[in-house]
Amino acid sequence: MVDTSDLLPKTPRYLKVPLIILNAILWVLGLILIIIGGIALSKIKNMKEVISVSLPAGLIVIGVFFILLTIVGCVVAYKEKLVGLVFYTVFMLVLLICLIGVGGGSITYRNDIETPIYKGWEKSNPNSRVFIENYLECCGWNATNANTTNTKCLKDNGTGTPTRDDSKPFCEALIVDFVNDNLYLAGSAAVAIGVIEFISMLFALFLIIRICNSPRSKSYD
Repeated sequence: MVDTSDLLPKTPRYLKVPLIILNAILWVLGLILIIIGGIALSKIKNMKEVISVSLPAGLIVIGVFFILLTIVGCVVAYKEKLVGLVFYTVFMLVLLICLIGVGGGSITYRNDIETPIYKGWEKSNPNSRVFIENYLECCGWNATNANTTNTKCLKDNGTGTPTRDDSKPFCEALIVDFVNDNLYLAGSAAVAIGVIEFISMLFALFLIIRICNSPRSKSYD
């Protein structure tokens, strides 16, 4: 292995240092993705029959890859390893495509969110519905589908037959808003991280070009 640091006198600090800084930022953002995904997953783990857990699970996976890849990125950038930078750029491109998929999926799902959620509600078991009603403090799906087995949603109307407590809101709007808020957060995070990642890839590509254009021995890193 050959130390190429002396062979790259023209490699400017404004390529290597910003790349390391961007990777440090992406490492923090990867950790934030894991935290966001973990919080979202913990909130909806008992609602998985109604709300899909694929998005928060995907955020956690992407966050883990970011943490690992950005550490590698800092090392290969600091040591100016050509092969390492190439592999780093390729894997970052794959993650960028995944982030675009997450952001696009969030937007698409938000545009037609009521139908899949309603289907999930209809297929869910009574225990899942009771959990959602208690968590969101709502009762029944909507005015045309207000059936509930949750005792907290029922009151005695004087006839001996418990009926729905009309003072509590229906669950449809609350669930839709809950999912929309989380999708917006996930989509915004994906876009922000994608922009920073794209800039990081550009710096990596410029550094690769600079290394390739610099005097080198016949040995490779």
